[in-house]
Amino acid sequence: MTNQSPTLVGRGVLTAPLMRSDALTARWGQTRSARTWLRPSSFVLLFLTLTLAHAAECCTIPVFRYALDRWQADAYRLEFPASALQTPAIADFFRNLGSDSPVNLEAKPGTGAEARLIFPHPEEATAPVVWSGTLTPASLQALTNSPARRELARRVLAGESVVWVLAESGDKAADDALAARVEKRLRYLEQVAILPRIDPNDPTSQLGPGPALRVKFSLLRIAGTSNESLLLKMLAGPKPDAALQSGAWLAAVFGRGRVLGAWPAGDFGDAEIEEVCLFLLGACSCQVKRQNPGWDLLMNVAWQEELTAIAEKTTATGTTPKPTTTNSVALEPETVKIQPQAAAPAAAPERPWPLMWIAAGFALVMGVWLRQSGRP
Repeated sequence: MTNQSPTLVGRGVLTAPLMRSDALTARWGQTRSARTWLRPSSFVLLFLTLTLAHAAECCTIPVFRYALDRWQADAYRLEFPASALQTPAIADFFRNLGSDSPVNLEAKPGTGAEARLIFPHPEEATAPVVWSGTLTPASLQALTNSPARRELARRVLAGESVVWVLAESGDKAADDALAARVEKRLRYLEQVAILPRIDPNDPTSQLGPGPALRVKFSLLRIAGTSNESLLLKMLAGPKPDAALQSGAWLAAVFGRGRVLGAWPAGDFGDAEIEEVCLFLLGACSCQVKRQNPGWDLLMNVAWQEELTAIAEKTTATGTTPKPTTTNSVALEPETVKIQPQAAAPAAAPERPWPLMWIAAGFALVMGVWLRQSGRP
């Protein structure tokens, strides 16, 4: 995360700070070289780049909602001793696992005497283990569900954009002060952040069934001494920062139990909170889940059924849920810059027909090529 204070813009994304002219010169070389004639092949490359960039500018759904609509949660792996199947409740649970199961879990016999729960997609020889111990119906229930995880799911299904989790340090005064600071910044961002405009005619930008789209953040506090130690370990991730062991830390949860990251609270200020929130509010530029940062929690939620039920309830009542509002708090405009907007943004113009772009680009390339080839 950068300490540079981000800038809020209409699409809900961050803008990069301007580079100084001397930095540009150092990075790209002398400006004289930029004035030399480009070869025809350079125009072809430029045309292809612009064409692909135009084609890639498709999905305008915010990251948090795209994840809720389309990203299935990765499956944790539970390795168990063969003796565990002698317990009917455990055997029945394993028999019902599959693509239709609400639990993102796969089970397979292990070689040890104890069961092991492993993070999804282990990429190293030593798979990151979340839990190990004796597998009983009670321990299996604790592995797959907990009160805090149910609360996370409830808030996401209620339409919250991001749920921030505060893993407390145990120092009540320090934890209360940290929670107040985070809450204040979240309330401020709710008032100033703007979601990207969704093109209703774009087939790649159609919302799935679910709650109304809105900007809403909340904070969920979890004490380190609570019964949520397993959830805290999953929130910390497969490669946790060692600093998470020595104090309070924050994690951002969105979608179907997706964790964007976990960070020590001492190094995570207002600018970093804004950066995370605006990234998740921005348009989803990369629709491939594995190419996005983060990892999943193990949860017992029938996401698609819940989202469909919300849509059906909305249709039955004939009303569209409206975003909730929050009370005003003291603002700190010096830490977040809002680009001035004299008037409401104009409707986006219709995109040209792709064949027109191709024809125009081809004519441009051919014209430049003929001009260059005719030169002595």
